[in-house]
Parts: sequence; C-alpha cells; structure tokens
Amino acid sequence: MRIIGRIPHPRLQITVFANDGRFPVQFETDGLSQIYRFRQSDRLKSLADVQKLVNKDLIDTVMVQFSAMRAAHSLALNTFAPPEVPTDTDGLPDII
Repeated sequence: MRIIGRIPHPRLQITVFANDGRFPVQFETDGLSQIYRFRQSDRLKSLADVQKLVNKDLIDTVMVQFSAMRAAHSLALNTFAPPEVPTDTDGLPDII
C-alpha cells in the first residue's frame, strides 16, 4: 500500500492510498481513524477522481461516525477505569 496523496481539510487528515486495485481513503482526527476502500474502475482511476468522491456528503457522514466512535471510546475507558471520585483523606471536618 502506498500513499498517493492527501486531501486538505481543516478538521481531518485525509490520506489516499493505492493498493491492489483499490483506493483506501483514511480519515483521522483526535486519535481515531476510519478507512473506506473504493475499487478502481473506469470512472475511479486516479487521485483526482478520489478527490471528487470525497465530497461534503461523505465528510459529513464520516464526522457523524466519528461522533459515535468518540462516545464508544469514552464509554470503554470509563467502564475499564471509572473516573476517581475525590475523597476527604485528612479526617478534618469541612468548614462551611
């Protein structure tokens, strides 16, 4: 798999690869990533074609998916290691 280009975006890093007759497109943000693979065809044969494919509608869908992924990621972390609740360890009464 080799990188054939990047697609600029203000919130995402979008990398386009070429691999065995496919164009994997990787979207990355905040430590999460998604890869969509598109088969090469007569209509999809170059980086320019992939750039046309990665339009606002696809990016909006990717962003919705990232939102769901962030929620799942947070849930997994909180289940594994719940946030610590501060405890009063000095034994003195609270001053109001």
